[in-house]
Amino acid sequence: MQIKKILTLDLSHKRIFGLDLLRMLAILFVVFSHSASLLPKNVYSFFDLFYFDGVCIFFVLSGFLIGSIIINSVEKNGFNRSELFTFWIRRWFRTLPNYYFFVVILAVLSKLFIKGFPLKGIFPFLFFSQNLFSANDIFFGESWSLSVEEWFYLTIPLILFFCINVLKIKFKKSLLIVSVFLLLFSTFLRYYLYNNGHLPQMIDYRRVVIMRIDNLMYGMIGAYISYYHQEFWTKNKYRLLIIGLSLILVWKVLSYQYPSIESFYYVNIFYPLFCIAILCLLPILSQYNLKKYNIITKATTYVSLISYSLYLIHYSLIKKLLIDNIFSDFFAGETVEALILKNTFYWCASIIGALLIYKYFEIPTMKLRDKIKFK
Repeated sequence: MQIKKILTLDLSHKRIFGLDLLRMLAILFVVFSHSASLLPKNVYSFFDLFYFDGVCIFFVLSGFLIGSIIINSVEKNGFNRSELFTFWIRRWFRTLPNYYFFVVILAVLSKLFIKGFPLKGIFPFLFFSQNLFSANDIFFGESWSLSVEEWFYLTIPLILFFCINVLKIKFKKSLLIVSVFLLLFSTFLRYYLYNNGHLPQMIDYRRVVIMRIDNLMYGMIGAYISYYHQEFWTKNKYRLLIIGLSLILVWKVLSYQYPSIESFYYVNIFYPLFCIAILCLLPILSQYNLKKYNIITKATTYVSLISYSLYLIHYSLIKKLLIDNIFSDFFAGETVEALILKNTFYWCASIIGALLIYKYFEIPTMKLRDKIKFK
């Protein structure tokens, strides 16, 4: 009974199920993609047929949600310094405590169990500068996407604040200009670097902040359309759903035809095409709610709620440190039994660990943000 209580989450809060579904799929795609070395190649190849870019989904969804928060706040209260700092505080209490919690845990365990681990190497990770100009795999490799998100949280509201209060451009116009400009800038920067032969010299350009900021801008544009053009957003949701699913199919076919990350398709078309596809799904998903929940829909919401903690815990801690290093002898072997054991531990430890972190650390720290007000 006590265990059941520990593993139970409150699902009574009003939520948009369509967005929970998208968030759940995104995190499951990410966790699955990082399990490649735990699965036989033929098994992974089969499941890979149904795999889609989870981080891209997160970026578009995040841009949409943050854009919606900013729009609703500005349209209601204006955009002064108080609103700017309130936005930052609420975002940072949502993301930073969990992030630094894992940075500390990973740093301590890495120093203890990985021979020659350079503790000084974690310094850029404290300020989200680990992938400003090139990717950094020395530590907490999956945190690159969190860095993209944090720079987005910091810079976009600041740029909008400058446009509104210094340049005196109306918010609605500022939002559209900033979103479209950054989308085009990031897209054409990849194209320019590719054409001039610079991308191969970069350490995994896919994880550099400015190379991926356009992914979030698609979501921002979605937030703009959903608020200022509600009729279009609502009336065309089924048409856009068909377009979005069709684009996903095209994206999947092209991804198999041009798998190299240095190909023209991968650099210039892969991300924009998939982001546009996800954007087209948002009208119907953002309006899809449930009156009653069954075991499947409850599980969907459950995984959605713990998705941030699950992202933080599953790879560097569970996969790389515990399975590949600390308990590598225990998990050694390529027999069927060994593979089942590794995969069972990977998924169960990740999900249960994420749940405990979410329930007993993430929620309490998020509640603190309601106590801080700027005037």
